[in-house]
Amino acid sequence: MNSKIRLELITRQGCHLCDEAQDALAGVIARFSNEHPSAAYTVESIDIDGRPELLAKYSDEVPVLLLNDKQIAFLRLDSERVYDRLVSIL
Repeated sequence: MNSKIRLELITRQGCHLCDEAQDALAGVIARFSNEHPSAAYTVESIDIDGRPELLAKYSDEVPVLLLNDKQIAFLRLDSERVYDRLVSIL
């Protein structure tokens, strides 16, 4: 498995949907790492309010999940869909 998977969860302070997205993503990552232990990946949480370029692009869609710089989810994460996207790029 040569693909490097980079997940970025764009959030903001005080956002209950962001908290839900972080919990959902943690579950996806736990399942993914268990079922694909040799897959290389990174996960980063980014506060949108500290990044003007992201604020201009995603302010009304937070939380936003990017997979290798492509938006794959916003507002609510569908865990099964996110998992399927991760597996599809292996």
